[in-house]
Formats: sequence, C-alpha cells, structure tokens
Amino acid sequence: MKTSEKNIQSAIEEMLVAFERRKSLVYIKNNSGATKVDNSFIRFGKSGSPDFLVFLTGGHTLHMEVKTAKGKQTQNQIDYQERVSKLGHVYRVVRSVKEAFIELSELDYDEELETRNTGT
Repeated sequence: MKTSEKNIQSAIEEMLVAFERRKSLVYIKNNSGATKVDNSFIRFGKSGSPDFLVFLTGGHTLHMEVKTAKGKQTQNQIDYQERVSKLGHVYRVVRSVKEAFIELSELDYDEELETRNTGT
C-alpha cells in the first residue's frame, strides 16, 4: 500500500510536536494554496514554500518539504529551494519520518535532540 504525502506529513508532525514539547526545536506547519470564497479564490501562503519550517538552536532553520517515494518538487518549490539555499539556509526534501529525523540529527545544533530521543 502506498503512503500518501498527507500521511507522511502527519507522522513527521507528530515527531516535531514531541521534540517541541521537549524544547528541542520550534516548528511551523506551513500551509499554502487557495480556497474559493463566493466567486473568487483567496490565496494563502507563499507559493513553493516547504511543508515545515523548523527552528533549531543557534539561529538555524530547516526548510523541509515532504514528498512520497516517487513525488517530485514543483517548479515553484525548486525556485524557492534555490533562493533560500543561496541565502545560506538548509532546505531538504524528505520522504519519511526516518529521513526527517536524520536531517534533524545532522543539523543537531542542540545535542539534546538525539539524547532525548535515545535516552543516552
């Protein structure tokens, strides 16, 4: 059975909530899109922006886009990635909770992130 992008996002958000409760990070679930109101569309969010913005200690930020195993970025997402990367920010595409955890661990400016998860 294929796992949907929404299910992967939900599972990653559960992990982020747990880390946020432990004060290891702060995150924003970044929604963007449009909705129809009466006879017009209202757009919200920045086109191409990632699913999660994760704020770590030391002023570090991870821009995290969630995709399925075969999912591909839109051109707007690629453009966004290029812009923030040129500014020195970290942007990653993740396809599972495990990949998200690995990215957070590699950017682990607060060593307690892994310590709190493993209990060591």
